[in-house]
Amino acid sequence: MRPLRGLDFVALAVAAVLIGPPAGQTQPAPTAPAAPPAPAAPPAPAAPPAPAAKTDSQCFYGRDVNGFSAPDDHTLYVRVGVKAVYRFDLMSDCLNLTYRQSVALESGPGGDWICSPLDATVVYRDTGMPERCPVTAIHRLTDDELKALPKRDRP
Repeated sequence: MRPLRGLDFVALAVAAVLIGPPAGQTQPAPTAPAAPPAPAAPPAPAAPPAPAAKTDSQCFYGRDVNGFSAPDDHTLYVRVGVKAVYRFDLMSDCLNLTYRQSVALESGPGGDWICSPLDATVVYRDTGMPERCPVTAIHRLTDDELKALPKRDRP
């Protein structure tokens, strides 16, 4: 006799339901249905929906990046296209990031679109080894924020 497998147990359970109880045993009498629960209080009015985020201002193609500036080891400003500048806040200090001549944005599995911190990792070479810096926040600078940024920190 072979040991029972998962589907054998399913077959046995279905057969037991279809055949019924063994001879001499009776099925238990059906019980009366429970009383319906008391009506719940009416739901609280829903909060008004938040305005939808503008996809065109929050997302960009990684291949459209054409400049960067690193004022310190945990902040990176990236120029996308002609006017847009994004601030990337990095998870930890990326040593010597301010002295890099080039950096790369490594896109996530979703393709070349960068819409959230999970979509990009900042990569640069330090002493021959690639250093990867996870991104914790991405913010597109407004025109006023860009004007307030010191010239040396603008990409």
